[in-house]
Amino acid sequence: MRTWRLPVLALLLAVAACDGSKSDRNEPTPASPPAASAPASGRQASAATELVSLAWTPSGSNQNLQAFDLEVSGLDVLAVCHVPPGWTINATGAGSGVTELKGQATVGAAFISLDDLQEVAGLFLVRARPGEPVGVSGDLTMGTYGGDEGQTEIKASPALLRREPADRCPPPKG
Repeated sequence: MRTWRLPVLALLLAVAACDGSKSDRNEPTPASPPAASAPASGRQASAATELVSLAWTPSGSNQNLQAFDLEVSGLDVLAVCHVPPGWTINATGAGSGVTELKGQATVGAAFISLDDLQEVAGLFLVRARPGEPVGVSGDLTMGTYGGDEGQTEIKASPALLRREPADRCPPPKG
């Protein structure tokens, strides 16, 4: 693992933590005029953030997700919201227009199965880049439990990313 990735990940997590507190401070007080009375500008509409999940589902009950290596364009990754237990996730190139998202299970017990799909939900907080289409390339590495079939890779597409409006990362799972 490259040693510079850990500080980048820590910085992204710190930005995400600060981002939530800023929005709380900027909420209108009861004495302030409601925000709805102000006209919406194009800049405000393009600044919406979204929560991104991997929309991967296994083709059978014995299939698992072992890793992903994606290149995403048209989205800026603001934060890695959570890391599944036993995984590492790195996001590099944020803000450059193309972001590399790499994740892998560090041990076989951490592979994502049909019963663990919630672990790939809400992984990233992103902001769409105005006027740019979302592109996804790369692949997912999968395997099977109890078989000698080895690993297989499938090509990623924009359909792999499930996006939903969100202004911050969800609270940690407890």
